[in-house]
Amino acid sequence: MAKKRNIYRLPSIVLFSLGIIDILRGFMHTFNINWAANNIARLNLSFAAQDQLFLLAVFGISNYLTGFLFILISKKAEKLSPYVLVLIPATYLLGIIAINVVGIHKVSNFNGKYFMLAYLGICTITFIIFAYRKYIKNRP
Repeated sequence: MAKKRNIYRLPSIVLFSLGIIDILRGFMHTFNINWAANNIARLNLSFAAQDQLFLLAVFGISNYLTGFLFILISKKAEKLSPYVLVLIPATYLLGIIAINVVGIHKVSNFNGKYFMLAYLGICTITFIIFAYRKYIKNRP
């Protein structure tokens, strides 16, 4: 009898990898904040610099949290991995909608947006592959 493929393996590996990336992002947003603010986010720190850096650092704390949670889920609850992956871009979409609804507009370059587009794309593509394998390919 042929061995059944573990369709949760790829999403679990991707989620684990994103966990490592989020921990590194947390480091960049906290311990390496000045470099990240100037070279990646390209924030204009000539006004309210401490407030901007504080908010960037708070985001870094959430990166640590998501990083450790992603690693934990990928190792201890592998079957949740694909659903966490689809929640990531969905949550960012909700946040973007909220930002637009309240009328906030960015003025800095935020070069990290290109990295985030790739990050969200990886989540989406991995979930699509998972969904194809689970719901289309294995259909009776």
